[in-house]
Amino acid sequence: MPAYREEHADRPGKVTAIRGVVFQSDGRSTVGRLFIRPMEALDRWFAGIQPDRGDPQLAMHAGLHVEIDGSREYVAEQLVGSLYLDFRNGLNWTPFEKFRERDRGGWDVTVPATHFRGVDHAAVHETLQRLNAIEGHRFVGEDCTAFVERAFGARRLFADSPVLRSIGVDARVGDPAMPLLRDDVGLEPAVSQKLQFDKIKDLPDPLADAESPNVQMWVHRLLPAILVGALIGWLYSSASRRSTPVSSTARRFFK
Repeated sequence: MPAYREEHADRPGKVTAIRGVVFQSDGRSTVGRLFIRPMEALDRWFAGIQPDRGDPQLAMHAGLHVEIDGSREYVAEQLVGSLYLDFRNGLNWTPFEKFRERDRGGWDVTVPATHFRGVDHAAVHETLQRLNAIEGHRFVGEDCTAFVERAFGARRLFADSPVLRSIGVDARVGDPAMPLLRDDVGLEPAVSQKLQFDKIKDLPDPLADAESPNVQMWVHRLLPAILVGALIGWLYSSASRRSTPVSSTARRFFK
């Protein structure tokens, strides 16, 4: 889990270029294995995207690959995993080499921003200016994909929830594995393979607003409460079963 690091909390200089949106697949993330990837797999199943043998692990994180002061590479990213990141400010400016250390047997790739639907060079320039003044939000209000979309002026760059869309509800899903790329872009073969571009290039355009609730985030928020509730229910049920003989005796006594 990422931890708060004071040296990564502030913008380390002037953002002078945006290399693109960087995707990451952490090869040893427990949270990714237990929570993020199962949710991603469900989304893709509802979108009609079936896994094939040999597919690479799905991307589970996204950020903005930028240049600082014309030479240094950083990733502006929204992180989760500590009280500070979750409830105060999740925005980090991570040196690119430190970012890549989190691959841990996985992978990372950077896709030029103009490869996304609705993003042209003018939009990239506007985003560059915005990044030099952007303030961080707590993670419970903004996940990694929402940060990227906010930086691009609330443009939708990731798909709606296929699960809810199938029942007529439009909502964000916050899924780094479902970027809305133009279908005519020429990706390098290795990048195309990692993003499984042939499977996602025909994702429908989003209908939900960029400020709409993030389904995946709410699931992650509610899951602990659901688990605690289930545990309490199980304990209550067990206690009730153990007390049944006494209760029966009491009922016979008071008849």
